[in-house]
Amino acid sequence: MTDWKSPDNRYLLERLLLGLDRRIDTDPPDEVFAIESTNIAWPHIKDCLHGTLRTGDESHCLAMIRQLAATDTPFMLFAHQFGVLRNLILGQTLDEGAIETARHVMQLFGEMEESFAAAYLEVFLNRLGTRNHLRLSHIRALSDKNLLAYFEAHLEWMARLVEAVSQREPPGMPELDPTRCEFGRWLENDGARLIRDRSHIAQIRDLHAAMHHVVTEVGSIMNHPRASGPVYALLKKAESYSLELGHEISLLNSIVIMSVYSKDPLTGFLSRRFLDRVLVNQMEIAKATESPFSIIMFDLDHFKRLNDDHGHQTGDLALEHIAGIVRDSLRQSDLIFRYGGEEFMLVAPSTSLAQAHIIAEKLRQRIAGTPLPYEPPLTLTASFGVTEIAPGTYEVVDSRLVHDVIVACDGKLYAAKNSGRNRVL
Repeated sequence: MTDWKSPDNRYLLERLLLGLDRRIDTDPPDEVFAIESTNIAWPHIKDCLHGTLRTGDESHCLAMIRQLAATDTPFMLFAHQFGVLRNLILGQTLDEGAIETARHVMQLFGEMEESFAAAYLEVFLNRLGTRNHLRLSHIRALSDKNLLAYFEAHLEWMARLVEAVSQREPPGMPELDPTRCEFGRWLENDGARLIRDRSHIAQIRDLHAAMHHVVTEVGSIMNHPRASGPVYALLKKAESYSLELGHEISLLNSIVIMSVYSKDPLTGFLSRRFLDRVLVNQMEIAKATESPFSIIMFDLDHFKRLNDDHGHQTGDLALEHIAGIVRDSLRQSDLIFRYGGEEFMLVAPSTSLAQAHIIAEKLRQRIAGTPLPYEPPLTLTASFGVTEIAPGTYEVVDSRLVHDVIVACDGKLYAAKNSGRNRVL
């Protein structure tokens, strides 16, 4: 392998770059008129290379690379623009008929790209390790882990992956067989019994296997001389699979909560005394999976009048009627609480504000369109308040944060009632 930073190679590359500068001034190539307004456009790379080639000091370009990596700019964007610059240099070399020089320049550009990719990968691994550690700390902070203990084990698996790649030590890689890691063993045994939807469990198995396949690829190439760029791309994909896996485990965990926590005897919904604990856990999970969740508060309109006009027994029938509509309308992973007499709270994991509004509107329509069987049938309506809890809006999860979230959603519910009832805000 040649050294692109040797004096002779630096002189050659600098001469070619200066020749490109002159060409741009007199007969600019088409690429000059399609420069992206970004600091990774090839003219910026050319400028940093000038400084590196003049002095032999890579810091001119490494500073750019590290800044891009620190902002999670995909390396492929840099590599694309670097390739544009390489092709311009090669084109000018071939125009001069210097075939051997062109081959040599191809090799030198390949070495430069690997050098920059290695710097990018180093920053990315540090950031991935930090992000994974934070996710792990949020899961470890949970008061009730239930199935999330398997997400914790998975994040520890990811930590071993980051360490092995950082040290370039294939023997230190985590378990690569998807059926033998802790989550894989659970998925093939207790998980298969919990997840009754065959297509759903097949989807989770495929996701888990795909992540292991990607990591196996990392282990097979990470010590190759030109591996930094591909390893970075594979690890990005592995992190994406990891977050998706955490999302799936958190949804399955909600199913467990609905099955094991004690219920309100009238509606069958979770009792309010578990609400704070569930909200704290959901906030930690949102941080760990980088996914927002939403809460929906709703209550029956004019419930006191219903009790006064038809009696409390009819009021209870109305609550049971509403509970049946809600159960038939929600996902298996949604958590529903009886918050007060006629007031309910729905915790919707991995659900944005827009998605939660759709859920609430469907519930509103079904309640209004399904009269309570009575003589004559009684039309019921409900008012809804919706709030999204995005993980980027808070740092520390505590009882004050839970209180603020509930108050915000409750405020929207009462705004809906004061705006005429039977609506979603």
